[in-house]
Amino acid sequence: MPQATPKRRKPSKALDKAARQVKDADDFVEHIGNIADRYRREHALDMGPRGKTMKQAINAFRKHSTALAAWLQQAHKENQSAPEHDALDKISIVLHGAPGLAYAQSKDVESWLARAGKAADKSIADDKRRPRNAGRTAPRVAADGLRATFEHHKLKFSTQVGKTTQSDPVRLLCAIAKHAGDAAMTPQIAKQALIDSGNGRKIRPAQS
Repeated sequence: MPQATPKRRKPSKALDKAARQVKDADDFVEHIGNIADRYRREHALDMGPRGKTMKQAINAFRKHSTALAAWLQQAHKENQSAPEHDALDKISIVLHGAPGLAYAQSKDVESWLARAGKAADKSIADDKRRPRNAGRTAPRVAADGLRATFEHHKLKFSTQVGKTTQSDPVRLLCAIAKHAGDAAMTPQIAKQALIDSGNGRKIRPAQS
């Protein structure tokens, strides 16, 4: 039996109005609504308990991956008197019926753990350096979506912020954040997120 498609939350009147001020077309409003849905989910990860537990999980991975990589490094040393080497042979016998056959596989695991450990370190360091109200995932994801959607609809994409006026993408990103309950968004943060989106990988406009 096919699963029911999750029901999307209808954009608020304020978000619908902001979108139609840019382009009064149902498909454009739908794309903006889809970006707003994604923003709300990412914002919950940024600020809620799930985001905190994710960070704890990254720290746990780094701790255990470091220990396992060190263990494998000892097992791979040419000096075969290391207890880790004997343990790896024992494991190999159970897995493959002969000692030594797990050696090549575990070398690949050690290499992967080294790369993944560096990636985890970078994630942890980036999070520590990140200002509280800037650099979060939700604004970046929404900015990518807005850039792609504006290109798809052949609309002018600008990041200008004046004393009393903002460009359409900036206004929409602020409206999307407000729709998601993100009180930390400002035109300046929106502008920077939109600028940064031009430096990353382009994505497709949000679809239903």
